[in-house]
Amino acid sequence: MLTRIEFYNSPDGKINIHRHGEPVKTFDESCKDVIQEILSKLKDVYPKAYAALSEMYSASQMNKVYFEYRIVHRFIRCNFGEYDSLTYDIDGSGNFNFEEVKCPLRGECKYEGIICRPEMQTSLSKRETEIVQLLLKGYDGREIADELQISPYTVTNHLSNIRQRLGMKSTSQIITQFKNGIQ
Repeated sequence: MLTRIEFYNSPDGKINIHRHGEPVKTFDESCKDVIQEILSKLKDVYPKAYAALSEMYSASQMNKVYFEYRIVHRFIRCNFGEYDSLTYDIDGSGNFNFEEVKCPLRGECKYEGIICRPEMQTSLSKRETEIVQLLLKGYDGREIADELQISPYTVTNHLSNIRQRLGMKSTSQIITQFKNGIQ
C-alpha cells in the first residue's frame, strides 16, 4: 500500500516523487508500484476520473505501460503538484490529500471536479460490503483473503478504499461504525 508520499512538479515539467525516508526521484514509467496502486484507487474510488482519463489517453491503449503511466501522471499533475512538507499527498493510511494546484484553466476546465479534485464514489462495492461483513464477524485480513479467495494484498487495498470512502483512519473505526449501524 502506498503511504507517506509527496509529489511535486519541477520547473522543467517533470513530477518528482518523495517517499518518506527515501531520496526524491523523478516519477516515470519505472514507478510501476505507484502507477498500479493509484490506478486501482482511481478505478474503485474515483471511477469518473478514471473513465475521463482513459478516454483522454485512449490513443495510447496499445502500449499498456505508457497508457497507464499517462493516466496516473495527469492525475498527479492535476491534484498533487505543489510541494508541501506538512501534509503528504498520500497519507499514512493511503488516503489522497488533494491540493489546489496552480492551473491556467482553473475555473474553466471541463475536467474540474472530474479529474482535478475528483468526486469520490462513496457507496461501497459488493466486494467491500462482503469484507465489512467478515470484519464484523471477527475475521482478520488473512482470514478474509482465504474466505473470499483473494490475496491479502487485495484485502488491504479494499480496506484502504473503504477507509477513504468513509473518511476513517483505521479498520477499527469501520467496525465501530457498522456495529453501531451508522452506515
